[in-house]
Amino acid sequence: MFGNLTGWHLIILSVIWIIPFVVTVVSIARDQVASGTARAVWVLIALLFPWLGLTLWFTIGRKSAPTA
Repeated sequence: MFGNLTGWHLIILSVIWIIPFVVTVVSIARDQVASGTARAVWVLIALLFPWLGLTLWFTIGRKSAPTA
């Protein structure tokens, strides 16, 4: 199935995955509501289950910081 992929195809496919992953990891790192352990777990979920982890973080993982 992937036998005909050349270097450029692999680069494009890698970028399609890397950009959303980096955005997710930055979002997790900047989250002020989650504890350090929760952040580590979310990054691990994003690594182990790439598209599912990204989707779960942006749907249920992010919470608004309380305003003072």
